[in-house]
Amino acid sequence: MAFSLDHTGQMRADLDAGAAAWERLGFLLSPETPQQGAVPGASGMQPWATANRCALFREGYLELIGIRAPDRFNPWAHFMARHEGIHIAAFRCDSADEAWPGMAAQGFAPPVQRARSTPTGEMRFRNIFSEDASWPEGRIIVIEHQTPEILWRPELLEHPNGARALRQCLFVSDGPDDLSARLASFGADPAGCAALSAGDFAAMFPGEAVPPLPCMAGHVIAFADLDRAIRLMEGNGVPVGQDSLGRAFVGRAHNNGAVMALIEDRPAPG
Repeated sequence: MAFSLDHTGQMRADLDAGAAAWERLGFLLSPETPQQGAVPGASGMQPWATANRCALFREGYLELIGIRAPDRFNPWAHFMARHEGIHIAAFRCDSADEAWPGMAAQGFAPPVQRARSTPTGEMRFRNIFSEDASWPEGRIIVIEHQTPEILWRPELLEHPNGARALRQCLFVSDGPDDLSARLASFGADPAGCAALSAGDFAAMFPGEAVPPLPCMAGHVIAFADLDRAIRLMEGNGVPVGQDSLGRAFVGRAHNNGAVMALIEDRPAPG
């Protein structure tokens, strides 16, 4: 079974500025959650320099990571140094332990258990992380959500802009066909990721600079009422353009370093 797209993770050093940018786009964000994990030279789970906030949808979500304690270890420092934008593409699985044997030869480390403390309880998940040498586009995660009810709380799913779903992550590479094959090789659902050349990206999104290659450069979000979403964004001073496919889009300068294509959420036939 293919792994569906779970979330994309964007990084911006100034977490407050990043959150404000998403709020101008009409997203309702989760409370801030400090991040923790392995730290060189220390045992057990340790606090990191970073925290996150998320825009949660009925299907998938967007994660924003920023710096809160610069004196602490920052596992994302080398990504943040490259550019502001998307550096994580996460795909969802039912069992990380069952998924990993088929991924071991594709440049992924064994599953690790993770936890985050939140005001409503402890979130737990089991992650398979890509190895950076094998995946220079960014960090690929295959995630087993063990407490989805704590993350996807009903009060966080109703956005002023009517966002309903994360549909696709856009990758840019000098070898898009090879990248598509590599994504498929570990089980990523092809519907959840598109690989473009730099030329294709530039042609698709007029006026948008391509981040350093290879990279994750954008995503596609579905909205309950596309016209309403566009009116809200433009009313908040966010310019909305049109891409080569006829979709509305928001440029990198207004979406924390990533292009966002906007589509209408349409129910499945039948």
